[in-house]
Amino acid sequence: MRKLRKSVSVILSVAMLAALGGCSSGTSAPADTAAPTTGAAAGGESTAEGGSAAQTEAQKAGEGTVITYVTLGDTGMELLKEAAAEFKNETGIEVKLESWAYSDAYQKILTLAEGGNMPDAMYGFSSWTQQFKEAGYTVAIDSLISKELYDDFSPAALDVCKVGDELWAMPSYMSIRGMLFNKSRMTDAGIEKLPTTWEEFLADAEKLTDPSSGKYAYAMVAGHPKNTLDCFLPILWAYDADVMNADGTANGFNNENGVAALQMYVDLAKYAVPDYGQADINSTQNNFTTQIAAAYFHNAQGLAALKEAGEDYSWAEITEPLAGPGGSRYSLGVMDVDLVFNTGNQEAAAKWLEFWHTAKYQGQVINQAGFVPNQQSYFKEIPEFTDPSNVMVAPFAAMEPMAKFKPSIICWEEVQKAMADAVTKAVMGEISASEAMEMAGKQVDELLAKQ
Repeated sequence: MRKLRKSVSVILSVAMLAALGGCSSGTSAPADTAAPTTGAAAGGESTAEGGSAAQTEAQKAGEGTVITYVTLGDTGMELLKEAAAEFKNETGIEVKLESWAYSDAYQKILTLAEGGNMPDAMYGFSSWTQQFKEAGYTVAIDSLISKELYDDFSPAALDVCKVGDELWAMPSYMSIRGMLFNKSRMTDAGIEKLPTTWEEFLADAEKLTDPSSGKYAYAMVAGHPKNTLDCFLPILWAYDADVMNADGTANGFNNENGVAALQMYVDLAKYAVPDYGQADINSTQNNFTTQIAAAYFHNAQGLAALKEAGEDYSWAEITEPLAGPGGSRYSLGVMDVDLVFNTGNQEAAAKWLEFWHTAKYQGQVINQAGFVPNQQSYFKEIPEFTDPSNVMVAPFAAMEPMAKFKPSIICWEEVQKAMADAVTKAVMGEISASEAMEMAGKQVDELLAKQ
């Protein structure tokens, strides 16, 4: 395997890691090496004794090729196994499947890349796209997938996965997140209509909170780096601030609007389930589905789990994100991606991903999980996606045009941590909202200047 280029940020990250076990991505025979056909199948006479007309079956084009595909958190594993078996039967290419924990994936892939032992393809996050491209870990996939598949993706999905004009990741699971309310709790608290702004929700929060009975207004995160921003960014955007300024040269939140957004988050914490310091996004989901929290910001996964278990979820109502003082409102778009690594097996890996990205396989995983399809064919081939009464999909699909995504920049992991640390310190009362934004702003400016 040819030596890969490494960005400075990746080298520094890897240097701190202990070596982890790797994935095999080897191939024992090149693709497109079909064996010659003999006998009657080739139009000639059989040379077998007895003059039988038996024919030798042609070897499949990918026979002997073995690739590794990594999913995260066992997502889609049963259907992945089924797809891999059918793919091998059709192409001869064997797909070895692995599942990694979400929390370990980023550090693990850095370590494997350093050792030249990467998987051939994996489920990952769009925020990795540019970093892995610059490091030489991944390959552009425009020429590796069919035009039919390329054109099947939504424009928003393609934009998130591009670096410049090239597609460096394949859109995979798209989560569009809005507000979910427990309308029964709201009614019981004497709230006649659901709030449409963050200020209205804060005004309602006291009525929805009763610690003595274990009931709170909101479920949020302040500690876990990724999930803290999952919860905070929709408020930051609603207040007309952002991670970066327009040209990406400096932070876009150390200003009056950003401070006001963080102050709103700090104020909401007074009425939030008090586990936010240790919580991740799964905790917020559980707090809502068990009706401890009256509201949270997420997708339909929790409701899908209730539906799967045969439990009632008619008390939940999905609404558009809440607006800020100027009327701005944004859903959070979370684009998970499939990456093709520079292992020498990229053609076989892309072929596998194209096989997987069909309504028969990945489309069913999206349907079961409550994600929003980013391929037009899924809407056409899976009836549930076009059913307006399907609350798992319809409300979130309608919010896709207002979705904003986290920036795909090389230093995103560091930027995310700096912002999350500052938000957490403010929520915990260690520093003020303005001090937190100033602290994070300086750190983010330094990171952006190094790109």
